[in-house]
Amino acid sequence: MPRAGWEALRAGITDQRSGKPGLTARCLLCQGDVYIRTAKSKPLFAHYAGSDPNCPWFTGNNMKPDSARAAQYQGRQESEAHRRMCDLIEELAKADSQYKRSAVDAYLPPSASQTGRYPDVLIEWEGLGEFAIEYQMSHTFQTEVSQRCVHYEREGIPLLWVLSSFDTNHIPQAVSDVVHRHRGNAFVMDQRAVKASREAQTLVFSCYLAEGEGYSEPILVRFDELTIPDTKLPFYEDRQAGPMLDAINARRLPYFKALRSWGDRIENLNIDELEPFPERKRIDRLVAAAFSLVADAAGKPENFASDHLNIAGMMNTYQNSGSLAPYAALLTALIQNTAAKKVLRSSVGDHLKRSTVAHRKGHVVQVEKTSPEWKLLRELFPEALDPFVRRRLSDLGMLPAWALSES
Repeated sequence: MPRAGWEALRAGITDQRSGKPGLTARCLLCQGDVYIRTAKSKPLFAHYAGSDPNCPWFTGNNMKPDSARAAQYQGRQESEAHRRMCDLIEELAKADSQYKRSAVDAYLPPSASQTGRYPDVLIEWEGLGEFAIEYQMSHTFQTEVSQRCVHYEREGIPLLWVLSSFDTNHIPQAVSDVVHRHRGNAFVMDQRAVKASREAQTLVFSCYLAEGEGYSEPILVRFDELTIPDTKLPFYEDRQAGPMLDAINARRLPYFKALRSWGDRIENLNIDELEPFPERKRIDRLVAAAFSLVADAAGKPENFASDHLNIAGMMNTYQNSGSLAPYAALLTALIQNTAAKKVLRSSVGDHLKRSTVAHRKGHVVQVEKTSPEWKLLRELFPEALDPFVRRRLSDLGMLPAWALSES
């Protein structure tokens, strides 16, 4: 799994423990909760503290984050260098005409949460409101990153993690965790950024943008150029959802072109040339039907699979004839996770149910999730059929409108 993938899992699992609906992972042996830790930059599952010590995979209790953090500062919770940099960030912010007030390491009472927080720097801007900055000099534990992100999202306050440095040749997991939260953007307050901030009379950061497994050369970015999503974790350019969607669309493009140029329907499409699966039935009609369903969900009705006037006519005919009956469960799963979900309350839903009932009675064999057909549609429409991709895009607020099922 690519780093961005397992880091999304790591964040989701930890957020669940921090009070935000997320993901749960469990040990296959003892069923105890586990999380993703890193050892020499490699991810692995590990038990939480307090797990069953009799589990063969249990490796002992971990040091509590507060104790480990205190050890970093020789018994103090903050270093002198850290405090000086927070004071500097506040000083630079005060030069901006939009600046209203600020505080360093001051208690922020909660409004929607049960407890408050002590943001490193809290700035109130004209028109934007409160803006929290956490300055990271040492390794911040994933649990702490998660708790602060969840807290400020709940409070509706943008939170920016600012790094003291960023070495693209060696990125500790603690640094990568906060960069991941900012959609592949690393914000650094280095000497270049300080100089630019003084010249621009506002906060300016050196910003490294993720490019595949590496990063681009840093660019200077003003704080008021950042996009603030619903998660309240700002970014300059989305280097997570954007590349994911581009890759998905590129995957679909040859199929879409083949469907558009398809003259005599089933006979000439030959999807085997696009996606060869040995020892399987031709699935031209299934793919054409799936593209038709998604087009309908996207509000751009187009029937790629037949000459029927609408999708309902096509689906009902192919279920009755039996040509798409083995894919009833697969098509139902696709429809359920699209904006066209309401079609399942019509005759289309009735026909799909009859096919699945026939499967239970042994009259129709439904393809399983391990089948080549299911795998292909999951590759073509992961926004609906791949739970992990769907969850990542949803968390990023980038799930396409056609894949937003009814509440």
